[in-house]
Amino acid sequence: MAIVTAEDLHSRQHPDGSFGSQRGAEGRIISTLFAARSLHEAGLNEHPSLDPALDFLTRTAIHGGCTIDGRREGVLPCYTGMLARLLLGTGRIETATPLLTWIVTYQPVAFGGTSYHQPDGQPWGSYLRHRYGGCMSDTTCLLGLVPTIAALLDARDLGLDLAVDAHLSAMRNLLTDRQLFHSRGGEVIPLSGRTKADPEGTRWLLPAFPRDYIIDLIELLDLALRLDVPSVATVPAVDVVKSWRLPEGGWPMLGTRRIPDAYRPEGANRHTSSSIITNRVNQLGLWPETEGVFKR
Repeated sequence: MAIVTAEDLHSRQHPDGSFGSQRGAEGRIISTLFAARSLHEAGLNEHPSLDPALDFLTRTAIHGGCTIDGRREGVLPCYTGMLARLLLGTGRIETATPLLTWIVTYQPVAFGGTSYHQPDGQPWGSYLRHRYGGCMSDTTCLLGLVPTIAALLDARDLGLDLAVDAHLSAMRNLLTDRQLFHSRGGEVIPLSGRTKADPEGTRWLLPAFPRDYIIDLIELLDLALRLDVPSVATVPAVDVVKSWRLPEGGWPMLGTRRIPDAYRPEGANRHTSSSIITNRVNQLGLWPETEGVFKR
């Protein structure tokens, strides 16, 4: 997709702070979340579009968890985690607290028929057992678990008074058993589905920017390292990330996401270092930038 500068994005913002082509405000929640994330994740926290977008999301998207359509039945774990992280990362701790409370209260952690953690009390809604393949079915969706558990880690690191230990321990055990990005049979998990263009369903692994609801391997590995998942489960992922490093140093952007309203300063190019992707890899703490040596 074409390059979108921060100024281009700003020119597309609606007076209410939202982004997107939908006529109603509720229809612009997802596009606004992705637009705001793109600015924040690129380090543009002072950009004039960001605060109005966050104000819009605060008014429109929080219904216990994060709703994608303004209704209670539109609350989904993946967007709840994404919005919680965005709000915490931009200093809006009070606004993020209801989302974090929702995660602690309602988000189970399960895989392969094994329940690692099930919160007490009634579930949020039966629709989450089957929507989009089952966000909270017997095997919880990794696309939901990664951002929700990462949000709880962010809250812990900020010193917030939330009961996060059970979720963090459960996710650590799940990722250890799951071997991070492999199924129990050893195949790479096809998180974003198998298509003609991606018959193995492994394209989700590739680092991408701007990001949408699909996680990539850097995000998954970052969560595993923060949870102190044993190296036996993380080494294969570390090796894959290492294999992407360019001879002159730095890491390229290898994936794309079809998000029309988002800051997009560069495109995917496996031969050119991306400052955004390289920064994300450096934040893993596996490759000391000053030494230029990748080490475990």
